[in-house]
Amino acid sequence: MKDKKQKYADLLLKCLKLEDKKYLFVRLPDFLSDFADLIKISAESYDLKEVHIEVEEVFKKHDLLRDLDQENINKHPMFDHKEYNRYAKLDAAFLFIQSMVPNLMDDVDPKKIKDTATHTRETEREFRSLYETDKLNWCIAGVPNKYWAQDGLKMSEDELWELIFKVCLVDDEHDPYLLWQEKLNALEEKAEVLNDYNFEYLKYSNSLGTDLKVYLPKGHIWACGKDKLGRIVNLPTEEIFTSPLYNKTEGIVYSSKPLLYNNVSIEDFYLEFKEGKIVNFHAEKGEEVLKGIIETDEYSCYLGECALVSFDSPISNTNIIFQETLYDENASCHLAIGSGFNECLKDSFDKRGDELRALGVNDAKTHVDFMIGTKDLRIVGVTYDGEEITIMQEGNIAI
Repeated sequence: MKDKKQKYADLLLKCLKLEDKKYLFVRLPDFLSDFADLIKISAESYDLKEVHIEVEEVFKKHDLLRDLDQENINKHPMFDHKEYNRYAKLDAAFLFIQSMVPNLMDDVDPKKIKDTATHTRETEREFRSLYETDKLNWCIAGVPNKYWAQDGLKMSEDELWELIFKVCLVDDEHDPYLLWQEKLNALEEKAEVLNDYNFEYLKYSNSLGTDLKVYLPKGHIWACGKDKLGRIVNLPTEEIFTSPLYNKTEGIVYSSKPLLYNNVSIEDFYLEFKEGKIVNFHAEKGEEVLKGIIETDEYSCYLGECALVSFDSPISNTNIIFQETLYDENASCHLAIGSGFNECLKDSFDKRGDELRALGVNDAKTHVDFMIGTKDLRIVGVTYDGEEITIMQEGNIAI
């Protein structure tokens, strides 16, 4: 088990492509100190000046959010990410390790969660500017913990580790990085097929009641989890994605899996769109948190991403809801509320704000994925001359 954990740590650093970097910034929860040590060992293979470990005190963060008013939350150093800016200016590579604690934030006012996320984002403005225009090397990955495994998934921590190894292609025999290159090359080929069609819009439907029409900007680009420099930004990744024409989505879409946002679960919800904007919504659980996401700013009520993932895919086939979006979004077709991607539109690499929206891609202060894929999901792409191409049939990519 220890050797495979080290192999996993090695893989994450390979995803970052550190060969020309001098600084590595790693953010992870305080209960993952053992994995932080493995990252440091992996980093010895590179010519780095510094490995900075930014520790998030998860339970202390909960207590502060629960007990302090917003004014004092904003003053607390825990919610100040200026250190991100300093390392971004040094051209550091950023590794973000996610490891959820089930139901941790259930007793925290959803408005505090929303307002604190907005405040924290403002403190990391320079980092965001470089991150959102694809000028930093970064990767997001998950690491198990006992709370996630035992309380959330009702299994042992070792069993969760074995699942993570499986979906991240880590075994005793192969180089997982080479396996990921093969997988991502295949996804790139499918993305190119979609790009050649140059769809005007996509039609979504399934038995949950989803009946949605998503228009795409002229010059849109389908991409996968490997960027143009070969960096793997999410691990695992099974998706092909693009950004929609933000102000022209019509219809209704139903969630197919719970959305965990800041350790609060949002379940059994729908969103209704008119002229791109969410005009109606409801959730059986977590509705106030969903409302907070949608109302983060004036543009967080529009879509920023539509992603294709086959129902018959490695994470989906585990038949486990991981309760962590990093995994669950790669088991299901999904959409995202909020910001879109510069790289998914021609000639928009350095565009942001009104300039990006003028070209059709949203820019907002949030980006939250939610899962919509089902076994009977059908997606049809319609070209500008009216040709209809089946993209997803019975939940699986059909191109």
